[in-house]
Amino acid sequence: MNIINHDNYTSIYNGIEVVDALQTRIADIKKTLTIVTELDKWNYAYMEGKWTIKEVIQHCIDCERIFSYRAQHIAREDKQILNFFDENVYVLTSDAKERKPEDLIKEWTNLMKATYFQFASYSDETLNRIGKVGELEYSVEKIGYIMAGHSIHHMNVINERYL
Repeated sequence: MNIINHDNYTSIYNGIEVVDALQTRIADIKKTLTIVTELDKWNYAYMEGKWTIKEVIQHCIDCERIFSYRAQHIAREDKQILNFFDENVYVLTSDAKERKPEDLIKEWTNLMKATYFQFASYSDETLNRIGKVGELEYSVEKIGYIMAGHSIHHMNVINERYL
């Protein structure tokens, strides 16, 4: 399991409200996925041992769900400490290569919309609540920025290395 420097993700949206970051990313992601579809690159991996684009998208879906749960967990002041997860195990067991691209796009798009509404419902007080994942502390707001930045990070990787 890799513990990622989340500052790489959160810095993408400096100066933008978290709900705006969560909403505006959807259009950017759709642009990239449209290009992937036009070029029919869904099963392409840019090098041996790297994930296919389908697997990258499934990874983003999995992370969206996990991060969304973390935010809800902290927002509702649940004091249990959450654990990290091994993204490589998730991808290996996802069957992403068998999925239809249009289903991946629909699922992720709808999930991102649901995440936007989740965060839009939080007050400033809720966004500032702090909870633990492993030994690290996160605010609800920071998790939202991580989610937005994480997905854009992967679209940038797709654009730079896969397309």
